[in-house]
Amino acid sequence: MKRIISFFFLLGIVVLQPIDVAAEPAGGKPPSSAAPVESAKKITEADLVQGRSLFAQKKYGDARKIFESIVLNSGNQQPKTLHDARLWLAKSLFMENRADEAAAQLEILLKTPQASGLDPATIYEAHFDLASCRLRLGQTLPAALDYLNIGVSAGPAGTEKIRQTALGNARLIACAMLDADEIAALERIAKTVDLQAFFLNERMQKYLRSGNLAAFKSTLPLAQTLAGSQALGVFYRELLRSLPAQDKALNAKSLKEYRIGILLPLEFPVYLRSSTIPAGNRVFHGLYTRSLKHQIVQPETLLNTAVASTSENAGTSVKVAAKRLIEKHRPFVILGPLFSDETEKAAQAAKQAKVPLLSPTATDKAISSDNQWGFQLNPTHDERGRIAARELLKTSKPATAAALSEKSPYLEEMAKGFLDELMRNGTKTVIFASVDNGSETNAATTQTLNTLSGKTLDALYLPMDDPGLIDRTLSQLSTSKTDYRRLLGSGIWNESGIISRFKTRLPKGITFFSDYHTPPAAGNLAETAKHNSLIWDVQPSPYLWYGYDSLDYLLNLFSLKPIRDGKAFAGALREAPLFKAHYTSYYFSGGNVNRSMNVLHYENNTIKSLP
Repeated sequence: MKRIISFFFLLGIVVLQPIDVAAEPAGGKPPSSAAPVESAKKITEADLVQGRSLFAQKKYGDARKIFESIVLNSGNQQPKTLHDARLWLAKSLFMENRADEAAAQLEILLKTPQASGLDPATIYEAHFDLASCRLRLGQTLPAALDYLNIGVSAGPAGTEKIRQTALGNARLIACAMLDADEIAALERIAKTVDLQAFFLNERMQKYLRSGNLAAFKSTLPLAQTLAGSQALGVFYRELLRSLPAQDKALNAKSLKEYRIGILLPLEFPVYLRSSTIPAGNRVFHGLYTRSLKHQIVQPETLLNTAVASTSENAGTSVKVAAKRLIEKHRPFVILGPLFSDETEKAAQAAKQAKVPLLSPTATDKAISSDNQWGFQLNPTHDERGRIAARELLKTSKPATAAALSEKSPYLEEMAKGFLDELMRNGTKTVIFASVDNGSETNAATTQTLNTLSGKTLDALYLPMDDPGLIDRTLSQLSTSKTDYRRLLGSGIWNESGIISRFKTRLPKGITFFSDYHTPPAAGNLAETAKHNSLIWDVQPSPYLWYGYDSLDYLLNLFSLKPIRDGKAFAGALREAPLFKAHYTSYYFSGGNVNRSMNVLHYENNTIKSLP
C-alpha cells in the first residue's frame, strides 16, 4: 500500500497548483468602474444569504440555481463570494444525490491559487465535503483516510467542530465498513497512541469475527507493546489488555460468540460546520461504547457484530438492507432501525427469515402487530397509555376517569389505551377529548370541559407535548373548578423547565411516564462520558443511551440462559424478567412490546422515581 502523506502537506500542494481554467464556467468582462463592482457585490452577497436560507429549508434545487448563477458570473464577483458560492453549490449538488458533480466543484475550488484569497477555513471545509462525496461514491477507504487526515491535523480557527466530526466519521467508517487490512491503513496515520489503540483493537476484533485467527495471534505482540506505552489512556490500556484474555479463550476453545446485526441510519452530512450528529450515529456510538465495556469485563465472549446502513446514502431500500444483512451474517438478532416506517419494513424481512428484530426507538404498533419476530424496546403509544393505567391501578380503582389528549394520532393513541385498560379493570365512566394545540380551544373540547365543570374525577390523564397547550388546559380546568384525585401525564412533562413552569398548577403533584430514569449518579455519568468522549468526541445523549441500553439488555439476556438459535432467542425475549438498564427499563411479560417505562412523581418541588 502507498505511503500516506500528511493532510496539510497535500493541502499545500493543492492550493499552490495553477487554476484549471478549462473547468471554470465562462465569466463576464471585468467591470469598468467602481460603482458596478459595489452593486454586483451587494447583489451576490444577498443571493448567498438567500441560497443558504433555501438550503437550510432543504430546498436544494432552488439553492443550487442561485449558487450556479453566482459561479457562472464569476467575472463580476469578489473572490470570497465566488469561493463561498462554489462551496455551497457543491453542498447543494451533494444533497441532490449528485455526488460526482459536487466532487468536481470541490476539486475546482481546491485548485484555486492561494493568492486569489481562498481562506484556510474554506479549504478545510471543502476537504471535509470532498471526503463525504468520495464516501457517497463508494470510495470507502479513501474517504476514511481523508476524514482521518482532517481530524488529526490542526485546523484553522473556527473549524474545531469539523475536525471532531471528521475524526468521528473516520472511526465510524472503520467500525461499520472497513475490513481489518483497510483499518491497518488508518493506524499508520493516527497521531496519538489512544487513536492507534482504537484502530488496532478494532482490527483485532475484525480478525476474530472473520475467523482469521492466525492474523489475530500474530498481531498480539504489537498490541502488548502499545499497551505498555506511558502515553496510553487507562481505558485503552484496559482494552488492549483484554486481547490476551481473548487469545486464552481461543486456545481453550471456550470463546463464546454471539452474532448481532446492527441496522441503523448511519449518515455523513455536509452541512456547514457539521453541527449536528445524526440520531443513528449516536445510537451506534452507544452500542459501540457498550461493546467495548463488554470486551474489557467479559473477553471470553465475542460480540460478532455486522453493520448495515438504512440511510439514503446507502443507496438501497431498508428491506433489501435487512435481507442482505441476514443472508451474509446470519445473526441471532438484529438491533434497529430507528424510525417506525423503516422498522416496519425491516421487521417484515426479519419475520420472513425468522430472525428476532429489536428496535431501540420505534413506537408504531404496526411493527410488532401480527409479527412475533418484531420486538419493540420503546413501548408503542397504546402501551404507554396502558402502562399509565396499570400504575394508577396499583394504588386505586377509579370509578370515573378522563383523558385529555393533544390532537395528534400518537398522543390520542396513548389516551385511548389508558382508558381502555381502565375499563377492562372495572372503571365505569371514562371521558375522552382531543385538544387542539392551536391558539383557541375547539368547540368539541370546550363542550367536554364544560361537561367536567364542577366535577371531581378519580383520575385525569394528560398525554401532551406542547407547553402552551398544557398551560391552557390546566388553566381551563382550574377556572371550571374541575378537580381530580390523581393527575398523570405523558410526553415532555419530565423536562425540568416544564415542571417548574407548572408547579403552581399542580398542588396535588403529577405522576408522569418517561423513556428514561432521572440522571445517573454523577460519578457514573462522568466515567461513561469520559470513555465516550475518548471514542467519539460527543457527550452522552438520549440517543446514545438508547443504543447503550439495547445492547446492555441483550448481554443480560445472553447471561441468563444459552441461546441456540433465533427461535430460542425470541422465546427468551418474551419471558425475560424485568431489567433496568442505565437509561430505561425493559419487560416483555410474554409479549413482544416492552411493558415498562420509568415512572416519576413530582410533588413539593421534588421529583422521585417510583418502583
